[in-house]
Amino acid sequence: MSEQHLAARRRQILDAAVALFSERGFARTSMNDVVRESGLSMGAVYRYFPSKVDLVIAAGEGHGGEVDGEFPAERARDLLARLAQERGPEGDHARFSVQVWGEAAVEPELAAKVVPVHQRLEEHLAQLLRAEAGPDEQRDHDAVAQVALAAVIGLAALVAAGVPVDEERFVAALTDLVETPLRS
Repeated sequence: MSEQHLAARRRQILDAAVALFSERGFARTSMNDVVRESGLSMGAVYRYFPSKVDLVIAAGEGHGGEVDGEFPAERARDLLARLAQERGPEGDHARFSVQVWGEAAVEPELAAKVVPVHQRLEEHLAQLLRAEAGPDEQRDHDAVAQVALAAVIGLAALVAAGVPVDEERFVAALTDLVETPLRS
């Protein structure tokens, strides 16, 4: 089988899983459900993903914008706007990410994989903020990055619950919070 064929099968499984996780939730979706939804065999699905946690981690990969483990060159505001706008059709990604965070709160194996990915994104955002800061700016860029990403996760929770959110205003307010120097 070609690499292209293998990548297509992997994508087929991931698409099925994300759709199911978004619709039913992580806990109410079994690997059998993913097999059925993907249209592939049990062996094929387990060949790519030995567990549901591995499937969840793979489905979330790259949503921070990294390609081949590296983040693109962009401004902090652009990273936050991209993360805030990444919802997918009808909020699928928002529902998926809320499911992941909710399940990570009670599933140590998932938390052990999700938390380092989030921390890497948080560190990247803090580095961008430091690089963009003026020479006299005194602020805790690590804390600002943590608050900004928590706001994006909160946005996902609102979207997943069907709360109307003006995305442009959200991004503008978040950008103001991140870019406005703190006053003493």
